[in-house]
Amino acid sequence: MIGTETLMARALRYALDKNEVAPETYRTWPTNLQLQLQELVIETADDMRYHQLKYFRPFEHQLRFFETGASERRGILAANRIGKTVSTCYETACHLTGQYPSWWTGYRFNKPITCMVAGEGWSQVALVLQNELLGTQDVKITDNLGTGVIPRDCIVVDTMRNDGANCIGVEIRHVSGSNSYLLFANYTQEVRQLQGFKLNLAVFDEQPPDDFFSEIVTRTATTQGKVLCSFTPLKGLNGLVSKFWNKEEGYEFIRVSWDDCPEYDP
Repeated sequence: MIGTETLMARALRYALDKNEVAPETYRTWPTNLQLQLQELVIETADDMRYHQLKYFRPFEHQLRFFETGASERRGILAANRIGKTVSTCYETACHLTGQYPSWWTGYRFNKPITCMVAGEGWSQVALVLQNELLGTQDVKITDNLGTGVIPRDCIVVDTMRNDGANCIGVEIRHVSGSNSYLLFANYTQEVRQLQGFKLNLAVFDEQPPDDFFSEIVTRTATTQGKVLCSFTPLKGLNGLVSKFWNKEEGYEFIRVSWDDCPEYDP
C-alpha cells in the first residue's frame, strides 16, 4: 500500500504533466490557481489509490523488459531496489485483467489466464508479491485490497482462499467478462503439491530452486505459456542463471544496474 504523502506527490506530478505545467511554473502560480489544481490532485489521488494499473509510468529498462515478450522464458536480472519485481507484477496484472496500456508492445493474452506467482517463503511472498499485486501483506485487512497494481474492482473477494494473512488464490475480473485465476506459491512447498494443473503464466521472484522451477515450467507446456523471472543473481552462474546467461533457446533476459536507473526527485 502506498502512503498518503507519496500518493499525493504522484497525483500532483500526474496532474502537472497532464496539463503540461512544469513544477517550476506551478510554484509561481497565485494561491487561488494552486488551490484549483489541488482539487484535481485530490480526485486523482483517490482514483490512483485503487487503480494503480492505469497510472503506471515505466522506466526505459522496464520497457526493454516488456518488449522481450516474444520469448517463452524471460528474466530481469538486476540490482536490488531498481523495480524488477514491480516490472513483473505490473505485467502480471495486465495479463490477468486484460487491461493493457496504449503504449504496450509486449506479449498479450487474448483471454483470461491462470497464473502462479512464487517467492522464497510465505512471509516473503506476502511482504513482496502479495503486497505488490493485491496491496496488502494481510488479506484480512480488506480496506487495503486493491491498493496494489491489480485494481480493486477487479479482485473478486468472495473467491479468495487464504491461510491466515496469506492469499492462496483469487479470481481476477478480465475485460472479456470472464475471470482469470491468480495463485500464490513459495519455494519451500513440496514439488509434488504443484502437480496436476495447467498454467498460462508463471512468475518467479528471486531465484527458485531448479526442481521447483522445472516443475512449474512443465505446467506451462501444454498452454504455450510464459515464464517471468526477476532476481538478483547472488548464487553464481548455476541453474537458471546459466540458462539465461548462455542464451539457451527460449530464454531471454535484460541486465539492469544502478547506472541504468534515472535519478528521480518527487
